[in-house]
Amino acid sequence: MRLSLVVPAHNEEERLEPMLRAYASALGADAEVIVVVNGSTDDTVGVARRVAADHSTVLVIDVAERIGKGGAVRTGFARAHGDWIGFADADMATPPAEFLRLVEAAASSDGAIASRWARGARIYGRTWLRTAASRVFALLVRMLFGLPFADTQCGAKVFHRRFLPVYLANSTVNDLAFDVELLLLLTRAGARLTEVPTAWTAVPGSSSLASPAGLARHGWRMVRTLLRLRAESRRPLPAPVTR
Repeated sequence: MRLSLVVPAHNEEERLEPMLRAYASALGADAEVIVVVNGSTDDTVGVARRVAADHSTVLVIDVAERIGKGGAVRTGFARAHGDWIGFADADMATPPAEFLRLVEAAASSDGAIASRWARGARIYGRTWLRTAASRVFALLVRMLFGLPFADTQCGAKVFHRRFLPVYLANSTVNDLAFDVELLLLLTRAGARLTEVPTAWTAVPGSSSLASPAGLARHGWRMVRTLLRLRAESRRPLPAPVTR
């Protein structure tokens, strides 16, 4: 199997179906789409199962407790079979064509991440508050870890399967800062990651970042996670993955 795509979904009944149908059609039969529904109080799992009934490549995992976006992605990764492993957000802010560009870019390295801040990216509909928060977070990540990426938080990434054991064995972050931990673990394991400018559209309906209060709450959690990761940076690193 060429590709495994994980879609974390918490209370996404309004946005999930068109995303899953579009991705399942675009990725084709040589890819699996693993939807990890976690802690949802709406009919997200019912929507996912309805799509799965029409697309044999779609697998639904229902986790009763709320395990966070990082926990959901990790759960999906553990079930993945593809040579390339990735994830995309349920709101389809990154359309399938843009994700396929990531897969193409990854083929010449060890992985690729979508970027809203790299030269050539196109962003539509984003509020000034989220833009400012994203810029500040990116600056903090660069200061604390020196990661060479303009945007660690765009919800579309893909990497080669040989790095999957390193991530699963060392990942502990469940909140929205899990992307930073993922990139840290991959780069420390020797992965060459390509940052690809993307077309990204803000889609209404986010339960976590739609309001200033939600943005502040999740932002503070993410900053605390960054500080913890920085404090743990002296722990033994995973050995570089051989080719």
